Amino acid sequence: MGLYTMDPLEIAGGWVNGYDPVPLPPGPHESPRRVLDRLLLAHLGTAPCLVAFSGGRDSSVLLAAAVNVARQQGLPLPVPITLSYPEAPDAAESDWQDAVLRHLGIKERIVLTVHDEHDPLGPVATPVLRRHGLVWPPNFAPTVRLMKMARGGTLLTGEGGDEAFGLKRITPLTKLLKRKGVVSPGVYADTVRALAPAALRRRGALRGRYRRPWLHPEVEDDLARRDAADVAAFALRAGHNTWQFATRRCARLSYETVRVLGAELDVTYVQAFAEPALVASVAATGGSFGWTGRAATMRGLFGDLLPREVLERRTKALFANAVFARYTKEFARTWNGSGVDEDLVDPEILREIWLSEDPHAPSMTLLQQAWLARYG
Repeated sequence: MGLYTMDPLEIAGGWVNGYDPVPLPPGPHESPRRVLDRLLLAHLGTAPCLVAFSGGRDSSVLLAAAVNVARQQGLPLPVPITLSYPEAPDAAESDWQDAVLRHLGIKERIVLTVHDEHDPLGPVATPVLRRHGLVWPPNFAPTVRLMKMARGGTLLTGEGGDEAFGLKRITPLTKLLKRKGVVSPGVYADTVRALAPAALRRRGALRGRYRRPWLHPEVEDDLARRDAADVAAFALRAGHNTWQFATRRCARLSYETVRVLGAELDVTYVQAFAEPALVASVAATGGSFGWTGRAATMRGLFGDLLPREVLERRTKALFANAVFARYTKEFARTWNGSGVDEDLVDPEILREIWLSEDPHAPSMTLLQQAWLARYG
């Protein structure tokens, strides 16, 4: 399996758009819990078997499910491995982690402290860049560091949970149909937008689009149209939307890349919630209307594994300031603007972004491209 080579526009925009026709595995589909348990059982016998555990909903559910299967089958418990960011308070989730570990009765864990190691130009990323050139996704360093701890075994992650369990196009209508009591007025407007024709939904996506200020205006417009087309292509039926979202090119190619990097380290890398059998079972269970939201989905599928407050939490850690660190700043200060396509991007604006307090994550690929032009 090779690594995906991004085209110039994908590099400039920091994103891989579009969908490839990936066939849905044929039914009948078992329940998501049975599919997940069988998937975990296939890996829990390896040593080491590590579970990437941030304390977020997806990683917490994955750890709880893996611990449950291990205890049922008399297997060694999986070991949670956590990244700790002492200099990035927005990434702190220690209270949630402790609550989940207490609930599960887990004492053994691995904690890796992160300072500037995960910088896109740091000591974890640059050997990969020199070996392979640009890869998708560019923020592979945290996962590579986790995989190094799992050499000879398996790293299980909850990546793919947003795609499998997140909101769908039809969710506002589902909230109305399954409402209990009063719903907020915004749900009606969201339902109208969800049911609108593709052309109107595309227009709405363009109005609320993410802007990439480092691109020349015509390039930014072109990529914004691609982003809007992706949004407008979402199927209305919840199950179809689940499969479509989980198998879109950016997600599928990302998984393939990290599996290749894992194989180089003698690690089996598994995104449990992105595995086709699991996604297909969630899609089949969701049917036409799905659930009324992310919390309802997690309760419906995993309500017996974790306390309700964990499954329903609304907060999420932020990692941007924990990623663009010393190596990025040092490179940006001395960068002469070379190595990027000036027909597509403005180097001076890029430099300002990389030196700012809140760099844009999609500019990461350009940062690595510029670094490779100088040092690769």
